[in-house]
Amino acid sequence: MKRIFLILAFFALAFPALRADDPEAIRLYEEGYALYQAGNFYDAAKKFEEVDFEATSPLIRSNALRAQAGAWQMCGMFTKEYEVSEKLLSLYPEFADSDLIAQREFELAERYYAGERDPAYWHFRWIPWLNNGDKSLELYTSALKHAPFAEWAPQARLRRAWLLDEDDKKKESVEELRILVRDYSTHALHKYAMLALANGLFNLSERGDGDGAYLREAYQVLLDFQKRYPDAPENEWVRRRLLHYRDAQAQRLFDMATYYRKQGRTDAAERYLAKVLIDYPDAGVAPDSEAELVKLDENYIPVDFPPESGARLPKLRTYEIPPDANRTLLNPGENGNHYLLTVPDLRLSQGEDKANEENGEK
Repeated sequence: MKRIFLILAFFALAFPALRADDPEAIRLYEEGYALYQAGNFYDAAKKFEEVDFEATSPLIRSNALRAQAGAWQMCGMFTKEYEVSEKLLSLYPEFADSDLIAQREFELAERYYAGERDPAYWHFRWIPWLNNGDKSLELYTSALKHAPFAEWAPQARLRRAWLLDEDDKKKESVEELRILVRDYSTHALHKYAMLALANGLFNLSERGDGDGAYLREAYQVLLDFQKRYPDAPENEWVRRRLLHYRDAQAQRLFDMATYYRKQGRTDAAERYLAKVLIDYPDAGVAPDSEAELVKLDENYIPVDFPPESGARLPKLRTYEIPPDANRTLLNPGENGNHYLLTVPDLRLSQGEDKANEENGEK
């Protein structure tokens, strides 16, 4: 539910708090109040800026900042509103309602996240591309700093994790998801946070996971998910991800065995290959491990057929776009087709085809 942050009633409360020992500030405040009453919100905001500059009393300055934030809100200048509210919290926290400000920052973050943008310049607000850009990540971060356990905090954390991941800040995103999984185990978003955390950890492991810590954590998160949500429709994806984990761990062991074999340390290589067959018999690399172990140890005899490994995610074949833009099969609308994009000709040149035939390739 959306809440109104600063409304006219706020000014009625703030106005009597002015002190008579600052006459210039009082005069400017009265002018700003009259402008606000008349609906001239931009001029009122600028007038309250003057009050903040002229006043010496912390009480008057804090009232001016609160009034200014309200006027900027009515103008739709959300970045200005946010900056003034943060100034109020940092300079005069005793006069600020941090919970209310955090709630308002979350509401603004949701609006930015949904695609809304505020004008960068009031007098050019009719030009759509002159805006302040996406402030959602900054606002979610600020709101959570002020109220980390608010009712809306789980949604803010999940949004923030997604935005950090999009900004290629994978470790920060994973840390945000860890907090969400740990502190909000009964929330409706907990299930999705677990899936996002496992996926984020898998992505981190692919960038470098020397001791396999990210993979092990992801594996445990998915096992916990299966226990906690056994009837969830996402369990098919979880099953495939668990297979991916087992494949990755088995591949690491197989690579270490290959390294030791090349170094002439066949005993160490045999141990790693045997570990693949014992711990991950359903892994994709298990047949290769068994074949290598048979070569290294003539006394090794396979004792059983390997278990079914289960379906994995399909491997998609990719092609490079031809360097010659004219090599196309179909163009959009050509011969009455309904294609929206050009279909490139991905066939190799005759010279490349001939070279591949000589090498026994198709």
